[in-house]
Amino acid sequence: MNVTITGIPIYSGAYVSGTELAPAALRAAGLMTVLQEQGIPATDRGDLVLPAYLPRHNVPPVRNWPAPRMVWDLLREEARGCFGRDQFSLFLGGDCSVIVGTAQAFRDVYGDKVYLLVLDGHVDARVPSASRCVGAAGMGLWFLLQGGGVWIEETGWTADRIAVLGCQQMPDETLGVEIVTLDQLCERGPGPLAADVLQAIPSDAHILVHFDVDVMHKEAMAAAYSPSETGLSLAQTEELLSTVLADPRVVGVNVTEFSALRDVTGEQASRLVRLLGRALAARKTPSGSDTI
Repeated sequence: MNVTITGIPIYSGAYVSGTELAPAALRAAGLMTVLQEQGIPATDRGDLVLPAYLPRHNVPPVRNWPAPRMVWDLLREEARGCFGRDQFSLFLGGDCSVIVGTAQAFRDVYGDKVYLLVLDGHVDARVPSASRCVGAAGMGLWFLLQGGGVWIEETGWTADRIAVLGCQQMPDETLGVEIVTLDQLCERGPGPLAADVLQAIPSDAHILVHFDVDVMHKEAMAAAYSPSETGLSLAQTEELLSTVLADPRVVGVNVTEFSALRDVTGEQASRLVRLLGRALAARKTPSGSDTI
């Protein structure tokens, strides 16, 4: 297994900056070194090349529109070249809205055999409204399932192919996706419950994972874009992420909502890099050979 790393230095879907600095911060924290120490070969593709100008505004219904769409279209093209045989794609940053671009590319490559596992403290399914301005970071699943044909091209994604694990409370609107709450994860155990969700997915599927670091408690990840008073501990997050990434059907992961502006010392970036390294190491069998 070779890990390909792509940085997405954007905050087009967010209210304030910070997540656009995540790719550089995680590299500076020694991501490549950590992967090498785990015996995982990796190639850094650099950062997604962005337009010289991306709109910034607070005009309803979608903050900064069409900047999120501009990023998704570029990311979709870039990510198509990341998914492939004997390759694992690791996307770093920025805000949660990047899920739209990577998920579109994922389906372009693998067609109808795609599934999306979202590890997130929230269900990003807010609906655009003319009376309020909302960032696309809180609307990613809505765009994938409801926004095609007007806001973006039809995505082909359906609710039965998506599961959200770790949300702090059951939302009023789920869009029909499977929801596993934080309480359910903690009660059953992150590993066993994730294993149950994975078992229900067909054996010939290809799985994309979206890991929003705000699924963690602020004591475990203080540099989340929105640090939370509730969430998984570091050990629980490692159990969840390791269980999911150990599945050979998983071929890529987004790591989003890490705000480098909240990490003055770099300690949080180092913590996240080590977590990713240990979780990716779970993809290796006891004999040391790759699972894919």
